[in-house]
Amino acid sequence: MKGHGLLADIGGTNVRFATLLPDGRIGAVEAWLTALYPDFVTAVRAYAEIAGVTLPFARAAVCAAGPLEGDHIDLTNCAWKISRAEIAAATGAKKPVLVNDFAAVAQALPVLGHDDLIHFGGTQPLDAAPKVVLGPGTGLGVAALVPDNTGKWTVVAGEGGHVDLAPANEREIAIVYYLIGQHGHVSVERVLSGPGLETLYLAIAALDGVTMKAKPIAADIARAARIASDPVAVEAVHLFTAWLGAVAGNLALAFGGRGGVYIAGGIVPQWGDLFDAKLFRHRFEAKGRMRTFLQPIPTYLITAKDLAFRGLAEMLR
Repeated sequence: MKGHGLLADIGGTNVRFATLLPDGRIGAVEAWLTALYPDFVTAVRAYAEIAGVTLPFARAAVCAAGPLEGDHIDLTNCAWKISRAEIAAATGAKKPVLVNDFAAVAQALPVLGHDDLIHFGGTQPLDAAPKVVLGPGTGLGVAALVPDNTGKWTVVAGEGGHVDLAPANEREIAIVYYLIGQHGHVSVERVLSGPGLETLYLAIAALDGVTMKAKPIAADIARAARIASDPVAVEAVHLFTAWLGAVAGNLALAFGGRGGVYIAGGIVPQWGDLFDAKLFRHRFEAKGRMRTFLQPIPTYLITAKDLAFRGLAEMLR
């Protein structure tokens, strides 16, 4: 495997592997449920066998859904813990890269093409201005890409998914108040994620006195909202979209994101026309005196399937 690199994207639900070939191409992509494997080492060995690759790898870059603390990440939404030393032992790479998953996503932004994006709202991004990316999936990932005076980019990876959820009207106040009673702290991830959409649905049902035979799952909620067969599902998707727009606007203000705001993750890109871009933009821009700052900032939906792998490959390069 001389010159070959291992790329790994570890989420709360899925782990995805790929091989970075010496010519820069990304191949041998595999995706499995994270829960099927007790740890990273076991999963790497399974990948090598299934993909027909021989250990060791010359290089390795791994991103995982949790904060990087020193040289390790304890995943927020699954039991895995991973360190650079463990990556080196599993892959044979001497200086492996380990970053937060949305740090890898942010690193990919400059290499995205027109076919990887759907532009909805705003004008054009400013050159050499910060870019912001957020994405609901098992959790809510957030990161930014900030330019320096030499034209290079620096990733700012944080835990923006865990900031407080802010209501903007009486209905949202009632929902947040209900969620405080259920969970204590109510973060934006509490509603802006796959489990969050389910939580939002249950909160609406409880407030409206709607009884259910079984707890709905996120995919079923989206399906019911698409055909308007369930008023609770319709409102849940509406509120999810509105809050996502509001949070995206907050992040654009916090980072000065005039280079654009990008939506990634495993939920919204799958919604298609269920995603209400006008509602998103309305809440994105609804920041009082800062509306004129936000109006020209472009927003994009990322359609690329190999986003984290592209970012990890850039880091290895």
